[in-house]
Amino acid sequence: MDLKISKKTVFLIAAIIIAAGIMILLVERYLSSDENDDADMDNDGDTNLEIISKTFDFSSPKISEDTRYSYVSVPEADFNSISDGLPVLPVNVTVWEFPLGIEIINVSIEHATPTLLDMSKKVSHGIFSPSTVRDNTIYSSTDLYPGDWIMYHTGGGLHNDTRKAFFVLRVYPVRYIPKHNQVVCIDWLKVRIQYKKIDSPVSLDGSIVDFLIVTPSRFSTALTPLVSHKENLGIRTKIVTLQEIYDSITYGCDKQEQIKYYIKNAIEEWNIRYVLLVGGMKRQSTLWHLPPRYSHVVPPKEQEWPEESFLCDLYYADIYDAQGTFSSWDSNGNTIFAEWNDNAYDNMDLYPDVYLGRWACRTYLEVRTMVKKTLAYETDTDSDDWFKTIVLIGGDSYNDSQGYIEGEIACDQALTLLPNFHSRKIYASTQTISKRTVGKAINAGCGFAYFVGHGTPSAWTTHPPYDFDRWMPGFKNSDMTILRNRNKYPVVMVGGCLNAQFDVTLLNLLRDFRYSINYGTFAFECWAWQMTSKIGGGAIATIANTGLGTHGREDTDNNKIPDYLEVLDGWLELQFFCKYGIQQSKILGCNHGDTITEYLHRFIGNQNKMDIKMVQQWCLLGDPSLIIGGM
Repeated sequence: MDLKISKKTVFLIAAIIIAAGIMILLVERYLSSDENDDADMDNDGDTNLEIISKTFDFSSPKISEDTRYSYVSVPEADFNSISDGLPVLPVNVTVWEFPLGIEIINVSIEHATPTLLDMSKKVSHGIFSPSTVRDNTIYSSTDLYPGDWIMYHTGGGLHNDTRKAFFVLRVYPVRYIPKHNQVVCIDWLKVRIQYKKIDSPVSLDGSIVDFLIVTPSRFSTALTPLVSHKENLGIRTKIVTLQEIYDSITYGCDKQEQIKYYIKNAIEEWNIRYVLLVGGMKRQSTLWHLPPRYSHVVPPKEQEWPEESFLCDLYYADIYDAQGTFSSWDSNGNTIFAEWNDNAYDNMDLYPDVYLGRWACRTYLEVRTMVKKTLAYETDTDSDDWFKTIVLIGGDSYNDSQGYIEGEIACDQALTLLPNFHSRKIYASTQTISKRTVGKAINAGCGFAYFVGHGTPSAWTTHPPYDFDRWMPGFKNSDMTILRNRNKYPVVMVGGCLNAQFDVTLLNLLRDFRYSINYGTFAFECWAWQMTSKIGGGAIATIANTGLGTHGREDTDNNKIPDYLEVLDGWLELQFFCKYGIQQSKILGCNHGDTITEYLHRFIGNQNKMDIKMVQQWCLLGDPSLIIGGM
């Protein structure tokens, strides 16, 4: 059969084909507009250049919905990224570790052609505060969220007792077009990373000194028995006084920076791993035995009020970035450290390069007390009869829509991370949390105590289940007189606000009543340090927040696990127990420092102020070289 096609028809078909081709190109450009161009990845004769690559394969995303939101998950993702007011999406995190001293030259990606999927509702958003609302600048946008298929950061620090550089890659297999209720997804992505090895200032060949104790000269005599004790344990220990530091380090903009430079020099000369800062406020004045650094990272809306500054000893632990360059925390050079607000931003590596703790001692007697407690604790050879117990104290933290009793759930989860441990539970659902019940449980002896709720410098407490107009009596500073657990000291973990705010004094009270009075109580020193320095009882060490703590709320990724456990304070606290119970790491400072490192790996790529504040305020008031449970 003879088929005749007119010229007009031919031109029409050609026009349709051309138009379709243009549309395909435009769609692919829209979906892939953020893909990095492949750069020339050849070594160009430089033997210091290296290339690593990795391919990620992903299944099709699973989309579920309820009456309010859509939820997106991908089986190969490591977890769902949850940030305050921002869309909750799956993410895959990969960490590469190198010897300290690398520079990233280029990162490029290739990926599959994206697929577009429709939803009927908005993707859920993270909730950190009662005032949290979704970020409408994102949710009303037609731009892809996040802005790229990958994000990455680098860092330098200790991990598993070895000093390293980190390259941390976040891959998002699903991205969101909020205004149109659509997601785009890919089933594979290949990343190529070109990096350069550079000279590191740190020798990794052995060490001369393991443990550096920094102290005012007035406390050095009281610390001498601790040095002998640590040496007997095989931990090479050195005391250095602040005056020695100030005399030998003539550079730095203030005393805090001089101390940090001394720690840097001690790493490079002796390869130290542990640092104990000895000294807090001078009794009830505003003066310091050993000055702290304050952070000025101010999350705008995730907390009850904007906390303009807070104590941050992580400053002294974070010495290097991935290249081995000094991490000053004052990259803008205005002598206001650790800034992230509307007007200023400081680059901060944040990864600890030494395992650091503080004894916030105000008097010679407190130093002697801490030395005696440490010697007794680490030489106790009969601890199993009391040590294998954790005291769990929790109630209902938040009025959430799903009825979680968050504190009790967190406590139960901590117990699962401590195999062979027994528990004494003081739960608001079954009894009153008070001076009597808490004191009785701790006085019987325990290896750990975990308080999960709300705090101030002068008290810790929580709510009965579903009764948010009422507070439990809790456990106040004044209640610690009841603690008589001599030589049966726990490591205490606290979920709550401000319990480790160790700048509490009478003069600070006169300046700002938030310092010392809350829940009708008054404190001359903070809850965590009073617990740790208690004569004849209390804790051997306490880990708590120097500023306002924050937990996740609800179950915004719909995985049947409360966000309270998965982000922020809850993740830090539970990961610490995991380090000891599951990973069987017995050194206190290693578990504290490595938990911070792993938090940064997992969350810092969110580029949220709250994640930075979390690690900066999570303070160890204790000896970082301490052997948990003793010998």
